[in-house]
Amino acid sequence: MCIVSTNKLQPGMVLAEDLKDLNGKLLLSKGNAIEKSHKRIFKIWGITEVNICDDESEHRNEQISENRYEKIEETKSWVEYIFQHNDLNHPAVKEIFRLSVEHRCKNDVDVKMIRPPSNLERSAKKHLNGNILTVLSKKKIRLPEIPSTVSELNEVISSPISSAEDIANVVNKSPSLAAILLKIVNSALYACPSKIDKLSQAVTMIGTREIFGLAVGISVISIFRKIPKKIIDMHDFLKHSMACGIICRILASYKSRQQTEQLFVSGLLHDLGRVLLYILFPEDSLVILDNCSQSEKLLFNEESDYLGCNHTHIVQHLIQQWKLPQTLENNIFYHHNPSEAKDPVPAAIVHVADIITNAVGLGSSGERFVPPLDNAAWENLDLSVNVFEDVIGQAIHQLHSLEFIMQD
Repeated sequence: MCIVSTNKLQPGMVLAEDLKDLNGKLLLSKGNAIEKSHKRIFKIWGITEVNICDDESEHRNEQISENRYEKIEETKSWVEYIFQHNDLNHPAVKEIFRLSVEHRCKNDVDVKMIRPPSNLERSAKKHLNGNILTVLSKKKIRLPEIPSTVSELNEVISSPISSAEDIANVVNKSPSLAAILLKIVNSALYACPSKIDKLSQAVTMIGTREIFGLAVGISVISIFRKIPKKIIDMHDFLKHSMACGIICRILASYKSRQQTEQLFVSGLLHDLGRVLLYILFPEDSLVILDNCSQSEKLLFNEESDYLGCNHTHIVQHLIQQWKLPQTLENNIFYHHNPSEAKDPVPAAIVHVADIITNAVGLGSSGERFVPPLDNAAWENLDLSVNVFEDVIGQAIHQLHSLEFIMQD
């Protein structure tokens, strides 16, 4: 069926429903073909448009429905491929899989983001000799230094007599950091009832530890921007990291955990070790990515085989060097095996957030597969699978509001 203007009616067109005048008087019954004389009658009675049968339109709708079915089936097939390291019968995995297919179909998220080999000959060559941590130590490769603002903030927050004004004064030494923090506090991430225009207000509202956590995360983001483009798109990497941080924060709220910003930062920095690999060892990183593109291995497993350790060991090395809180080390180092963490629940939150982020396709850190779920950690987390749909919806909304952070 389709609506056609009276002026465009053609003889032979068939009415899709009874045609009545303004008083309800029947002028022509459903199923009758339009004749040349009808057009003049309709105009006399003030009929400006009529509903006619449109076989072509119905055919198009059938075609669209058929094409959509094909798209869903194709998407489902590819999502099964990227979930191959997971048990699709597990209730949590099954629900994340369903939401992954739904989100990718609805938003045209490409599931074929499989990095092609950039140089097959080079892939056979190994540039590093021995464990990468040993190489870092022997070669004395200079790791990024923690920003001075973060270091000073750490000292101020450690003092029991520090006030919100003291903390605000430290942050204000970096105008760019102060501006970003205020934007975040005023974003959908917090949904404040009124605008916060002073950092001291922000500190009072979300707390000193939270401001410190945000300052750490935002300051370290500058390191992400140094990723060589030939390895991975920085925007994709940052989007993946931001999305994981946001989902961590939302999951933490479902668990009624305090200091949700520590989990936001844990998610934001969970793949920081991979950033350092890409920056400090670009050729070896390309080899690792190429090797993965020719196999069905998980990226962190290929890292372990090639480097003697994976990206979590590298970020642990950096966190210890920066003297950051042990909670960050716990959550980030164990995000692939949270059941082994000293504090398994927050590590499990980062773990599940990373799985959801990869499954839905929110950016990429280089891993093409969905990491396997740690069953023991999932049981320990004690979450309902019914929260996932709301979590993803909230995360996407909040991610849009933080798009400014991801701009070049």
